[in-house]
This record gives sequence, C-alpha cells and structure tokens, in this order.
Amino acid sequence: MKSVLFLAAAVALIGLGGYRQFGQSSVSAEDQARCEGIISAEYASSPESVAELAPRCSDPGMVAMMDARASSSSAQEAAQSIAAANQGDYVSTLINCALIGAGIGALGAAFAGRRRAA
Repeated sequence: MKSVLFLAAAVALIGLGGYRQFGQSSVSAEDQARCEGIISAEYASSPESVAELAPRCSDPGMVAMMDARASSSSAQEAAQSIAAANQGDYVSTLINCALIGAGIGALGAAFAGRRRAA
C-alpha cells in the first residue's frame, strides 16, 4: 500500500516539475510580442538577424536586453535588468528541479518498498 502512495506521489511530483520546467514559458505573451516588435524595428534591414533573434524572445534575459536597448539605457542599467530577469528564472528552475528530484526519490522509495515486500 505504501509503495502505491509513493508511486502516486512520484507521478504527481515529476509531472508537476516537468510541466513547470518544460510546458510553460516564463515570459508573458505581451512581453514576448514587445520583444519581437523591438527586434523587428531595430533589425529591419537584416531579415537574417530578425529570424535568428525573434525566437529567443521566450527568454527573460532577452526581453530585458531588448527593453534596455529600446529605452537607450546605459550598459550598467542594461546589465542589472538582464541579471534581475535571469535571477528569477534561476529560482524557478531550481524549484522545478527540486520537484522532479523529489519525484525521483519517491519513485525509488516505491520500488524499494516493492522489493522488500517480494
């Protein structure tokens, strides 16, 4: 019975961690659209650059960099905003990996319980 509970917890934790890590974007749709608009305006003469940079607008650091470029911020202000955007992304990744790790631990506990029972 305990192994079934551990198995259910493992599936839930791995599923939640996997969804949070891989299933959703950490950038809102309006931020992504604003970033793509800035790239289109800044690099209008180079379609290759637009094609290369636009898909990266799902990264919080890229959005912060394009916002800083559009507002003509100093290099230090741009670096601070990029670092702040990436810091939140690191914390989210840490939480997601902890959930996945806890799920793997629960999975190990479920199989260890089955092995002892057999």
